[in-house]
Amino acid sequence: MEEVQKTFREIAERYDRYRRQLIPCFDAFYGAAVAMVPFAEDEEFGVLDLGAGTGLLTHFLRERFAKAHFTLVDFTAEMLDKARQRFGQGGPFAYIVADYAKDPWTGNYDLIVSSLSIHHLPDEEKRRLYRKAFEHLNPGGCFLNAEFVRSADPAVQARYWDRWIQDMRAAGLTEAEVAQALERTAIDILATVEDQLAWLHEAGFAQVDCHFKDGLFAVFGGRRP
Repeated sequence: MEEVQKTFREIAERYDRYRRQLIPCFDAFYGAAVAMVPFAEDEEFGVLDLGAGTGLLTHFLRERFAKAHFTLVDFTAEMLDKARQRFGQGGPFAYIVADYAKDPWTGNYDLIVSSLSIHHLPDEEKRRLYRKAFEHLNPGGCFLNAEFVRSADPAVQARYWDRWIQDMRAAGLTEAEVAQALERTAIDILATVEDQLAWLHEAGFAQVDCHFKDGLFAVFGGRRP
């Protein structure tokens, strides 16, 4: 995980600028995560954003849920500094520099979310994290993960990968920027949607489903009964 932290320290400054080009289905991807939040827009509830980075997912949630309170956790201080610049200090926003996979969590939440972060963990740590998320949700609470995933079929995965490369080029990334994006995937440990849905069931979640999938990008989750 030290290699992951080093990588994100280095890219904090330009992280948001390239998001749309790195995620060809950007609007649908983040839109699906927001759309599946099972609370009313005028409802007050607590949100934990795991691996929050610069606060991009929190930004989209805040646009719809103005009364929500957000705790943003990331192990890269430079990324959370960008989130503070986006949202300000205090008020409905709290920031914690921590390794969410290893450090203890405090409190319970109504919504736990993550975007493009959990895939850095080994699969057994993913499973433990899903159990941890379940334990820290209030009854009726929801977990949503907007994630970078792989196909169980190597041939399908190869086609997804090639398509992603072509989409990044079509979005305007230079060959050097595409190469950098691919180099960063060396630290990724991708899991299939099917495995992760099974791990959510195993953790005790109900209403488990995949809400969106486009190639390598998926949104899935469940609720605590």
